[in-house]
Amino acid sequence: MVTLVNKFTVTGDDNEFRRVLSEISAYMRDQPGYLDHQLLRSLRRPDVYVETAVWADAQSHRNAVQSEEFRERVKQMAGLATPDADLYAEVEETAHS
Repeated sequence: MVTLVNKFTVTGDDNEFRRVLSEISAYMRDQPGYLDHQLLRSLRRPDVYVETAVWADAQSHRNAVQSEEFRERVKQMAGLATPDADLYAEVEETAHS
């Protein structure tokens, strides 16, 4: 498994950003290898969001973001937010017992 961590700094209309991101997320949910998604908002800086998405493997994520459908949806994000994304592999997990 891999986890996408994407930090967004919103520079445009917050509601429009959330609408576009919701459409992108809905598309991703239908892609092979997609497992889970979460969107977090900073309490200290409300213009900053962090999105996490768990994928079965890096190739599944690559396939999804290389599609023309994904690219068309992402174009709508222009002017709304600056993304900073990367894929991560788990190194350690600690659960509350």
